[in-house]
Amino acid sequence: MPEVQDRIEKLGNSILSDAQAEEIISKAQQQADELTEQAREQYRRSEENEVALDRQKTHTLYAKELSKSDFAAHKSVLAHRCGLVDSLFEDIKNKLEEFAKSDKYSGFMTALAEKADKEQAFTKDCVINVGRNDKQLADDIAQKYGIGVAVDRNIELGGLSVYYPSENIYIDYTLDLALEQERKAFVAGHGELSL
Repeated sequence: MPEVQDRIEKLGNSILSDAQAEEIISKAQQQADELTEQAREQYRRSEENEVALDRQKTHTLYAKELSKSDFAAHKSVLAHRCGLVDSLFEDIKNKLEEFAKSDKYSGFMTALAEKADKEQAFTKDCVINVGRNDKQLADDIAQKYGIGVAVDRNIELGGLSVYYPSENIYIDYTLDLALEQERKAFVAGHGELSL
């Protein structure tokens, strides 16, 4: 019977061992499940962070591209407008050049001399400055008033300027200055024409 007793004891130990083993396995499985769940949660958070980072990068890239596109479009429109202004004032310049070659131009120059004389009376040391094409016309005007004439290479379109050396006064009625001032006023009045 001791043999049976040993067998019962071994069977009891074996059963006890299996229960302990099962408990150990169960605990190990539970720990493995917890670790797996933690790993999954960490991976999910990591993916969410990556997605958020990718979303932010995409948004930033999109904003940059949109800004570049807006700037390029604005620059293109501005260049077109500036081209139109250049064209407009080139047409005006051409018309002024045609006017300077017309029969009405000599009367215009005489009227400018009279206007300058009314604004500041001519003195003997006054000098009328004109473009090279207007020298003869200016000689006729200067002879009438008894003043000097000089050719100013900066006067290209026409008109005249008068220098009063004794008073250090300079009156400018040139078409060149008038065109330049009109252009500046036009651009200033249309702020969208500047960058």
